[in-house]
Amino acid sequence: MSDGLSRRSFLKLAATASAAAAIPGCEPAARKLIPYVVPDEDVIPGVPTFYATTCAECSAGCGIVARVMEGRVIKLEGNPVDPISQGAICARGQAALQGLYNPDRMGKPNTRAVDGALTAVSWDDATKLLNEKLAAAAKAGRDRVAFIGLSQGPTLDKVTRAWAQALNSRSVGFWESFSDEPARAAAEACFGRRDLPIYKLDQAETIISFGADFVETWGSPVEYARQFALFRAPKTRNGNLSIGNAAYVGPRLNSTAAKCDEWVASNPGTEGAVAMAVLNVVVNQGWIASDAGVDVGALKTLVAEHDPDKVSAQTGVSADQIKKIAGWFGQAIGGAVALAGTADPQAHLAALILNAVTGNVGKTVIFLEETPAQATSRPDEVKAIIDAMRDGQVDVLVIAGGNPAYSMPPGYAFKEASNRVGYVIWMGEVPDESADLANLLIPTHHALESWRDTATRPGIYGLGQPVMQPVYPSRALHDILIASAHLGGASAQAIPYENAADAINTAWQELQSKVGGGTTPKKFWDDARRHGGVFQEGKPSGALKLNSAALKPQTEPPVTTGGLTLWAFPHIFLYDGRGANKSWLQEIPDPVTQIVWDSWAEMHPDTAAQLGLKQDYEQTRLFAGINVIEIATPGGPIELTVTISRLVKPGVIAVPFGQGHSSYGRYAKGIGVNPFSFLPEGTRSVSVTARKTDKTYKLVTPLGNSDMLGRTIIEAMTVSDLAKGVEPDYGEEKVDRPYEMYDPIAYTGHKWGMTIDVNSCTGCSACIAACYAENNVQVVGKDNVDLGRIMSWIRVERYIRPVDKPDDGPLIQIAPMLCQQCDHAPCEPVCPVFASSHTREGLNAQIYNRCIGTRFCENNCPYKVRRFNWYAPEFVEPLNYQLNPDVTVRGAGVMEKCTFCIQRITTAEINARTEDRKVLDGEIITACAQACPSRAISFGDLNDPNSAMVKRRNDNKGRTYTMLPEFNALPQVTYLRELYQAKGKA
Repeated sequence: MSDGLSRRSFLKLAATASAAAAIPGCEPAARKLIPYVVPDEDVIPGVPTFYATTCAECSAGCGIVARVMEGRVIKLEGNPVDPISQGAICARGQAALQGLYNPDRMGKPNTRAVDGALTAVSWDDATKLLNEKLAAAAKAGRDRVAFIGLSQGPTLDKVTRAWAQALNSRSVGFWESFSDEPARAAAEACFGRRDLPIYKLDQAETIISFGADFVETWGSPVEYARQFALFRAPKTRNGNLSIGNAAYVGPRLNSTAAKCDEWVASNPGTEGAVAMAVLNVVVNQGWIASDAGVDVGALKTLVAEHDPDKVSAQTGVSADQIKKIAGWFGQAIGGAVALAGTADPQAHLAALILNAVTGNVGKTVIFLEETPAQATSRPDEVKAIIDAMRDGQVDVLVIAGGNPAYSMPPGYAFKEASNRVGYVIWMGEVPDESADLANLLIPTHHALESWRDTATRPGIYGLGQPVMQPVYPSRALHDILIASAHLGGASAQAIPYENAADAINTAWQELQSKVGGGTTPKKFWDDARRHGGVFQEGKPSGALKLNSAALKPQTEPPVTTGGLTLWAFPHIFLYDGRGANKSWLQEIPDPVTQIVWDSWAEMHPDTAAQLGLKQDYEQTRLFAGINVIEIATPGGPIELTVTISRLVKPGVIAVPFGQGHSSYGRYAKGIGVNPFSFLPEGTRSVSVTARKTDKTYKLVTPLGNSDMLGRTIIEAMTVSDLAKGVEPDYGEEKVDRPYEMYDPIAYTGHKWGMTIDVNSCTGCSACIAACYAENNVQVVGKDNVDLGRIMSWIRVERYIRPVDKPDDGPLIQIAPMLCQQCDHAPCEPVCPVFASSHTREGLNAQIYNRCIGTRFCENNCPYKVRRFNWYAPEFVEPLNYQLNPDVTVRGAGVMEKCTFCIQRITTAEINARTEDRKVLDGEIITACAQACPSRAISFGDLNDPNSAMVKRRNDNKGRTYTMLPEFNALPQVTYLRELYQAKGKA
């Protein structure tokens, strides 16, 4: 131990509770420990503190709670008191930690030379340069300063506008690549208001989604996944046991479509035409609510040209299928919801009219009073700023989020316009394509280091607060703006705040006078910080009448028929590209294609055959595609590898957004293509031609096979069979009872188990991201995934129904797979050193110090849930700051796997012993169960008949099963079968 661990240092290390996850071997880490000579009264070593804040990864505004250990945020969870998240969090929200600790964040301001080289400068020099440029532009005339960036919440957006006004400018644009303008325009046309409604999916009997992937990226996915799980839960409706009827209209089967009864495979861009055809059937069948108050004659005129038989040829959807889903919607006694999520205004208009004429506005589609102002700017407002830039009317442009150089359509010509600006200033975290255009680059705080607020809907006021000290020597964006305005001579009346924290505090003191009731300002502020905001029930608007102007026939959008159409869709994890610099999100497989670390061209077998391609690879190798095609688009040719799938409509090439970065850090740069660069404004599809090339490029996936090969890994049953008590017959030999070779283990205390409802699981993979964060699971990269070395402890299994199977049941089936904690664990008897051992609480433990890496256990596990460390894990600084000190970081040559978050179990048991009580049901929640938006995962004590997990099993006895029972492994994870409607009986 020459280089390092003296006896004194070892005792320091052993006595410090926060060092529970000591680095394997004799490392000099102990010398870096700082003793608490004068301890912080708010910090107890080894004991976490929790701070409520808001998530900034999308516009849904979920409340989250940060777990902080010794000043480091190590885990994010949903905020249980927040009405939106209700304690859950998506994969993107979990990965916010990787944005905070991203190794490619800029640490110092930089200036760009004429040759493009960057030079680091001091903060004093940077702020001096910033203020000089802004002051000169403000004096030069009106609107010579422009701002384009993401919305940062109502208070900080107000500060941004005040900053611009102080600099003699009104040019402020809040940019979002996937605009909600079509939805707002439809609301304005129908009801004369531009706010968006909230949806009560769980209170509906039928849902039709026209391109809205509401369990992936549309709207508020965490909230809608929870509602949809309740919607699909078996319950008595109209005297019969049933589940809600659901249909998804779109050219590709995504996670939302996978959970619906009907995937209505429409041609790209025709979702609006299908919606109008559904409306045609509803109107002509007289399924109009008596209190709808609409002009039926005008309605019939509106839909006259959208007869299902006529629309069928245009959309590629059969008239019978249109009539079927229209029947569901129009005859839904318990309410229905129509959603639209495309860029086509017609789809949004038709969806709102459908909701209105069937009497669902005010029931399942609710507009609220006092709706907050629109956060994003209208597209024409942003285009006006870019036009001014192009005309040389802007001297200084400030870019702060949104990455417009990457995400704006080519028709905007943003890069060319920025070259006409005198000086471009970029403010952000990881330099992206927009930063490449800047003369001055200034590092700003991450959302978890900043004050902010949100107002996503009436009654919900989210408060974001710094949960730790800045990781890098950056500054808060609005601190910089406020300081520059003050130095520029802005009056105290124009910007009466010292900094962003003061602005937030002032705004919330004003809010207290409106919604605080009888509380004092101090108590209101303290409670808001403690709870992460103020949460009240929004007041529904009164009865809304459909405007007659909305019933006038609209100009039909142009529709492409024949040939190939490229259709782009938001990546479930990378979204519009903002998540591409987070390695967790790159390595978690897409739930449908199971592809990692890449872009792809998804193509139907019939379309692929026309290009001379065939699928002859998936059964033998771990990759999802290898043949490269060249696609000729209006914006130029691109090359992509084809993945052949029946989950996309013939004639369509489906490509995800999110990749194709030329900057944005090591995890994003140089991967895939950027669909924004060749799509016209206002659409996500374009006509293309394609040809096969001689090139090959492997699409990597950890999935071995898409076919269950006759085994019952994921089971499903019809609702009618459930009502009759009939279990599905898979033609397998029934296992009457387990075969015991040894005496059964007596579990006299706890016996931990899990119940997973496959019917509720949407495949969102929040559980995977949560496990990465909680258990220090390493990211291995594309090449190692290709070698079968992915390290995730939990995965989402995805199987596609074989072509030769009857057209009944789900087309694809999805379920989480993790260690089953078997009572007869096949991994245990084959380990020569007893590293895999059984605990007296029913867990299959893995003792890392014993493991010698024979991998016998991995080979003997029928569920393939064990992971082997082929090399020592590497966590690039400062990503290592995120590591959970309660969990050992495994070394090379060691096997690892899920143990039901044993660190959480142990902590709860110690606390219970200390307080001389029993462990309470619900006191222990595994990371996967806590994160799950749809609440598909339940954890608890099998020896406690009153535990929620056991009750869930008992209440659903007709649906329970275990995976691969023929192996006699006796897994302690029980699954509940997926439910579906028998064909023709929905």
